[in-house]
Amino acid sequence: MASVTTTDGISTTLGQYSGITASTIESLLQADTSYTARTKAQTQITTIKSQQTAWGDVKSRLANFLTDIQALESDDAFKTKVATTSDSSIATISGTSDADEGTHSLVVNQLATNTKVVGSQVSTDKDTALGISGTLTLKSSDSTSTDSTSVDISISDTDSLDDVVDKINAQTKTSGVKASLVDNHLVLAEKDAGAKTLAVSADGDSVLSSLGISSDKTTTTTGQTAKFELDGVSVERNTNSVSDAIDGVTINLAKVSSDNVTLSLTNDTSKAVSAVKTLVSQYNSLMTLISDDLDVGDPSSSDNTQGTLVGDSELTRLQSQLSSLMTSASTNGTTLNASKLGITITDNDGTVGFDEDTFKKQLASDPDTVKNFFYQSTKSVTGTTTSESGYAATLGTLANSYLSDTSANKGVIAVKLAGYTSTISNLNDQIDKFTSALEAKKDHYVDIYTRLDTAMMKAETQLSYVTSLTSSSSNSSNS
Repeated sequence: MASVTTTDGISTTLGQYSGITASTIESLLQADTSYTARTKAQTQITTIKSQQTAWGDVKSRLANFLTDIQALESDDAFKTKVATTSDSSIATISGTSDADEGTHSLVVNQLATNTKVVGSQVSTDKDTALGISGTLTLKSSDSTSTDSTSVDISISDTDSLDDVVDKINAQTKTSGVKASLVDNHLVLAEKDAGAKTLAVSADGDSVLSSLGISSDKTTTTTGQTAKFELDGVSVERNTNSVSDAIDGVTINLAKVSSDNVTLSLTNDTSKAVSAVKTLVSQYNSLMTLISDDLDVGDPSSSDNTQGTLVGDSELTRLQSQLSSLMTSASTNGTTLNASKLGITITDNDGTVGFDEDTFKKQLASDPDTVKNFFYQSTKSVTGTTTSESGYAATLGTLANSYLSDTSANKGVIAVKLAGYTSTISNLNDQIDKFTSALEAKKDHYVDIYTRLDTAMMKAETQLSYVTSLTSSSSNSSNS
């Protein structure tokens, strides 16, 4: 009789005599405690993976929330300046976060220029060797002091005009002199503006003449300082970009003019408004996700659907702490609180709203106090932060206690996710053991019932043989 093996490894001839088939064995296996335990473990893995994914979503949303928190710890959020000028063709202004707000009056009397020495046109192509050798000396001095800088440039007979320019510029950091070629004219210029003197000499006249620099063919333009009146005070500088007249402020002079230019710096409130608005929006998004995960549904309903993390104590604690801190009554060091800045609960679900007008009024009246409400820090003499306080700092500490994932500091979420991974691994090991036990039992059942079928087949064969003998004997007697 042909025998076919099914996908469960059991021969199709099994049960032809005993009635015990593959489905019977499967039923026996399903009734086994190992089968029940394996099914339970598989269900547990499905549940844990859902919880693992849910915590991963919380982690991602909380990380975004932390990024928004940190934006409010930066001076840029509160002290970025909006710069305006009544005539940008004459001068412009910019300021760092440390600059004070203010309006300034400016008159530009003179722009700073650089001292230049321009030689005559050299007939030799700029890439062709000049055939001279010697030492070119550049001496730079400031007319307002006795200080001077002298640098020697060694020239060989294989150097071209381009090579000489490169050698001069290689020493610019020391000499303060830059070289260039303009229509084969060698141009030497002081790197810094101001009334400086630039003297050019060499150990041979042929060196100077070959470079187009000689007393009768060289044009020298002496630089000058910038002169301007700032808020009625006469100021003189060796630059047109003045950053040391007002703390944290840079004024760029562009054109001489007798017209009075008005320069202003004001705090850019739009950045702070946007940062708080984004924080509130991200908070509501995070809390909606947490509420969905913890939702108990309708316990009285027969088909009740609960949140993936219902009953999770760590998530419940996070929800409670976030809600408390987001609408905290006060922050140490300031008289402000979240409500005074327009951050309040707007409905019974705990949704937080943001009143921009309220916030802008507080920010306009006292920007430093608002900034300190959100974040304050103390630094050591080396610049290392030693302590932090404020609304954003407190929220950040809470977020970090959940998000931290370093070898030295594992936060709540890192521990949770690692626990899920470990549990899934253990359950898979158990499933493998249960599967092995069930395979062994299946083999045992197949062996027993196969032998039973074989025995029954032999018994039936013997019975048929005996029956045929009896029948033959009876027929012989009748005849």
